[in-house]
Amino acid sequence: MSERRKHPRYKARISIKYRKLDDAHAEWQQGPGLKDISLGGMLFSAYDVIPSSTVLLFKLQVFTQDSAARLVEVRARVVGSKEGILSHDTRVEFIDIDNPTKAGLREFIRYLKG
Repeated sequence: MSERRKHPRYKARISIKYRKLDDAHAEWQQGPGLKDISLGGMLFSAYDVIPSSTVLLFKLQVFTQDSAARLVEVRARVVGSKEGILSHDTRVEFIDIDNPTKAGLREFIRYLKG
């Protein structure tokens, strides 16, 4: 199987909040946490199975090289899910990322690379 990713992944353990973007009444969900991230997407744990193609809005509290915390909001589309017993590994790809958000993700990835 060949690697399709354009960007390398980095392990990350931070809490996340997300909600369905197309549902104005959707409540924010708190997942068990982020597992890894790249400039193209991320893998996180969710308590519910989220169908593929669902668009989510995430709030991530990321850190930078100077250990400052920054809140980043990013939209992502679910591309797959692997069901588990207590939580489900969910893969998403980022969509419609503006330059300030991309810069925030880059800073966080530099922080993770150490």
